[in-house]
Amino acid sequence: MESTKKWKCLVCGEVVEGETPPEQCPVCGVGPEMFEELKEEKKEAGEQKVYKWKCTVCGEIVEGLEPPEICPVCGVGPEYFVKMEEAEEEKVSDEKENIVIIGASGAGMGAAVEIRKRNKASDITILSKEGVKGYYRPQLTKMLSRNDVTIEQLAIKTDDWFKENKVKLLLNKVVERIDTVNSKVILKDNEEIPYTKLIIASGAEVFVPPLEGRDKKGVFTLRYVKDGDEIKDYAKGKNTAAIIGGGILGLEAASELNKMGLEVTVLERGDRILPRQLDHDASKVLEQIVDNVGVNFLKFVNTKEIIGDEAVKGILLDNGETVQADVVIISTGVKANTEIAKDTGIEIKRAIVVNERMETAVPGIYACGDCAEYEGINYALWSEAIEQGKTAGINAAKGDYTYSTIIPSTTLNAFGTSVFSIGDIGSDPEAEYKTYEGNDSKSYIKLYFKNNILAGGILIGDTSKTVVLINGFEKSKTMDEMIEKFKA
Repeated sequence: MESTKKWKCLVCGEVVEGETPPEQCPVCGVGPEMFEELKEEKKEAGEQKVYKWKCTVCGEIVEGLEPPEICPVCGVGPEYFVKMEEAEEEKVSDEKENIVIIGASGAGMGAAVEIRKRNKASDITILSKEGVKGYYRPQLTKMLSRNDVTIEQLAIKTDDWFKENKVKLLLNKVVERIDTVNSKVILKDNEEIPYTKLIIASGAEVFVPPLEGRDKKGVFTLRYVKDGDEIKDYAKGKNTAAIIGGGILGLEAASELNKMGLEVTVLERGDRILPRQLDHDASKVLEQIVDNVGVNFLKFVNTKEIIGDEAVKGILLDNGETVQADVVIISTGVKANTEIAKDTGIEIKRAIVVNERMETAVPGIYACGDCAEYEGINYALWSEAIEQGKTAGINAAKGDYTYSTIIPSTTLNAFGTSVFSIGDIGSDPEAEYKTYEGNDSKSYIKLYFKNNILAGGILIGDTSKTVVLINGFEKSKTMDEMIEKFKA
């Protein structure tokens, strides 16, 4: 029997098995052209050599002979993946512990993987308030317009993985509080889960402003699979939709509703699209793309009230204008889930405060992902959650690993185009920049340099040189070196 081929996503590193690359990366959503077949490589003993591949866009790490065709997190192709250097064999402990993880998304699952690598004897229990296995949350919006994207395809790990690794996943379990004195997690149904080590990966919730009418039928947030299912079902037969908030998630949701045939309006308080990720010129390019697909992007607007009787009919803006909307999605940022950590001795600011080992102020308790902050920073990015989950898992298993703040980058796959942004894109009014710019029918490129060193960059359209941009940023490449790479 022929062995199944393995394909690596060049954007996020996910490895997928199949005779052909998948139509879409289950993690990052890019198409088959972004996957690369992992060629079989033999060891002297005749065994296949399996490598680890890292997606340079979202940080996902995938194992395989070659990078996957599509990243399961962010959807980019194999050219966005880089082979990771081989690490030393992990020390394995046989000490029996009872490790409980609150949260089954990126950070929690990442922690579980690292623990099991180093300790085969300990019990690992993952508590999830959702009714499904942990999934690649960055791909959630794709479920709105596509019937072929299922939760099984988006799952981080299969049922077989949980069985083989003896990891107990408990679904529909809502944590009420943490009893740090008696080392127990108390659930809402009063069940008590004892632990010797605890990892809090409780994530974040959508921040919903106190808007009048926010409780009307047809008003949604999009954070969980059930949200996507409800929006998709409700939007059938509707004509208009509005997105409150013009960030990455809001734009992706707008794109998917547009594909469903709705007339979509995005409401942005600022003066342009993605002001933190794009400069003024790049914003104009993306705004034109959005306009070309028929999505209305309103700037300098604030929501005064969501109007309608029982069901939403529109949004009243503070300038007195009304935007028609049968469906409304509120996408105004997130807030860390920290309620369960209150009155425990764990320090909480905007999120749960951790050190470089993801340790909280209470010994034996770790936090990671969207619910945690390190050195006052919480980007709420998937790549950040993955790296923090890895750190928490290694150290909970008595390993030694320190977290370094990630370099934040932005990926957007929507409106029939792709966007990638990293670093300083001219945001410092006191700095002197030099730029390199390219704009043709296929792509827009803008590179920023300070003191002749690459400070940041923007790609719109053809983002195949994302790896070149990231490598140049990480290795402090000069202006001449980067221009040579981009002209090649």
